Amino acid sequence: MDERPASAILSEPAPSVGTVWAAGVLLETYGLRAELTDLRSERDRNFLATADTGRQVVLKVSHSAENPSVVAMENAAMDHVAQVDPTLAIPRLVRTRDGSATVPVKAGDGRSHVVRVVTVLPGVAADCLDVPRGFADDLGRWSARLATALRGFFHPAGGRAIEWDPRRVHELQPYVERLDPSRRDLVAGVLERVVGIGERTASLPAGLLHADVTMSNVLVQDGAITGLIDFGDMHHTARVCDLAITITSLLRVVAATGGDSWQASARVLQGYQRTIPLDTSETELIGELVLARLAATVLISAWRAPENPDNHEYLTGLDAGSWLLLDQLTEFAPEALASRFMGLCGTSRVRSGQRPDPSLIDRRRTVLGGDVAPLFYQEPLHIVRGDGPWLIAADGRRYLDAYNNVAVIGHEHPAVVSAIVGQARVLNTHSRYLHQNIVELAERIVATMPEELDTCLFVNSGSEATDLAWRLAVTSTAATGGIVTNCSYHGVSAATSPLSSNTWPNGYQPDHVAVFEPPHVRPDGSAPDHREARQRVDAAVAELALQGHRPALLAIDPMFTSAGVLTPSAGFIAGLVDAIHAAGGLFLADEVQAGFGRGGHALWRFLDFGVVPDLVALGKPMGNGHPIAAVVTRRAIVDRLSAKDEFFSTFAGNPVSSAAGLAVLDVIDQEGLTARACDVGDYLRGGVAILADTHSALGEVRGQGLIAGIDIHDAQGEDRSLTLAVVNRLRDLGVLVGSTGRRGNALKVRPPLIWEREHADVFLEALDQALTDLGRSSGRRGDLNP
Repeated sequence: MDERPASAILSEPAPSVGTVWAAGVLLETYGLRAELTDLRSERDRNFLATADTGRQVVLKVSHSAENPSVVAMENAAMDHVAQVDPTLAIPRLVRTRDGSATVPVKAGDGRSHVVRVVTVLPGVAADCLDVPRGFADDLGRWSARLATALRGFFHPAGGRAIEWDPRRVHELQPYVERLDPSRRDLVAGVLERVVGIGERTASLPAGLLHADVTMSNVLVQDGAITGLIDFGDMHHTARVCDLAITITSLLRVVAATGGDSWQASARVLQGYQRTIPLDTSETELIGELVLARLAATVLISAWRAPENPDNHEYLTGLDAGSWLLLDQLTEFAPEALASRFMGLCGTSRVRSGQRPDPSLIDRRRTVLGGDVAPLFYQEPLHIVRGDGPWLIAADGRRYLDAYNNVAVIGHEHPAVVSAIVGQARVLNTHSRYLHQNIVELAERIVATMPEELDTCLFVNSGSEATDLAWRLAVTSTAATGGIVTNCSYHGVSAATSPLSSNTWPNGYQPDHVAVFEPPHVRPDGSAPDHREARQRVDAAVAELALQGHRPALLAIDPMFTSAGVLTPSAGFIAGLVDAIHAAGGLFLADEVQAGFGRGGHALWRFLDFGVVPDLVALGKPMGNGHPIAAVVTRRAIVDRLSAKDEFFSTFAGNPVSSAAGLAVLDVIDQEGLTARACDVGDYLRGGVAILADTHSALGEVRGQGLIAGIDIHDAQGEDRSLTLAVVNRLRDLGVLVGSTGRRGNALKVRPPLIWEREHADVFLEALDQALTDLGRSSGRRGDLNP
């Protein structure tokens, strides 16, 4: 058979030199007198040299067809790793007597070879031993560690082609005919299924990599890996190719010994990802790259073994395990194999969650309580990705998020993602151990508060924050009553749902909770003041007394978001504080919706009113989507609780959540998002006011900073159904908003604080179009009876 791969390295025989010749070279060039023994090798000749002093080195005689620049690259790579990670055990180059890295020598057969000497590492090649316990995890760690050390290494010879590269397996197609006839179809099928594997890896993370961290090149002693050797196959490749080569090598041994290949794969991948997290686009290719490497192994063996009978045993030593593994893995279709490896890497849910699934609504209703957990919009959205101010659906359509204050600094902000991933790779545990993150986050938050608020207690959600605030208030005051506004929302727990008047069924009111009217501006333009605030609270206190309760807590959302987004006077809020204190209760500023700069003037909305709450609840945006919340209060209030009980929440303030919280504060501060909220919010509300000149359905526009409540009404007045129609039409036009207000007749516009004016323009154009479309349905532009 004449057709062969281009490389002469695998086509020509290994150097024809013996131990006597090698000993002479060693003595003449390096000044070392030693006894030499042969070491196994695929295409070079390696000798273990033991001097009289006991010193040992390895003399390496490179193949005559090897490009000297490739040898220079290997030497440079070893030097690079030694500098970048000095503790990583790899061979070190030994210089000749004149200081050279290599020396050219001509052998007895007339061929010239590059000779060099490297140090010896302790241990035995792993393929000569039973796989030690814990080896697979360590193999993954060492492979990733070497790949990390080689980052930034460059050499002109790195672009060389090498037949062992799984991406080039199709170049070995001619040797399928040399396989046993019963095996040809199997390998031909593998070659067919991995067509295009090179193109699929072209955009993946890549570099100059060892590409041969295999069982024969990993040294083991006393059950532990002691070193990595042989840089002879290094070339520029995708890092997942480098990893697949390592996995393949281990799985051959596992398969040959009847072990669990999937468990071994999982261990390698766990060890590897402790240093280098893998992308979904990488993990979906691992299985196919393993198959490609296995196919390359048996094809190179079929090619080279008959032509090198003296090295037949070594060249065919991988065949048995390769065939076993090929049989096992080809039972999986490509998608199934990809899913298996992605599952082991923890990336399968990322990919599967991005696919359209028509059954998802029915599945959700079946297992998530049906109507108890309703979805937004008449046509629910299947959102699979976030990108700053945008949300992307499974069908690929982008929607401008004008509603979600959870992602306060934008969806999937890289700073938060990096903080979460980086900390999760190191440690995540509860807060009963000392850790820097939770302490620093508490210090950062307390520093933004009035001096009196000196203590921070972490929880996991806004509901838990208000729940804890209620517990602190009840314990501190020995009272049992709560006071909230009509149309308020403070949580979903057993303690906080009674404080959420917005969710009460018609005609229901807990007997330990009294309500007062939020500070709506009257038709004549006047607004409730300090005196009227006190009157409303006094009336609520009297109402509680009739039920046998004294007030423990008065809770407000300083934005009065659920009431339609209101901007009360400082005097009104001060009146609430004075009145509840006079009645013996505590004042809670629930900043779960209003906080983290949304008000535009300060990080916390209550600061705009010049009051000092007894308790502040933080939640939703605190981790930009990661569950973390907190209560900030006075130490004296906490001490009253600790005198009777202790407080602990397993996940609250864990290192990962705290890292997310710190990143959010950093971004808000460094990107000036609080000030931007003022600018963009004023621009947005001004634009709505201009639209109101054209669309009579637009009523009052309220808000401060980057939040707006926009009343919608028909010719007869307020109309919730019209508001919902506008919300759903905006959704059709690619803009997501919610509704709010005591009659549900106001649009709630509460976008991420990273909005620019251009995003406000997108919203305004869509609102104009939605109102126009709904107006035309009734035949008149300004009359929006749908």
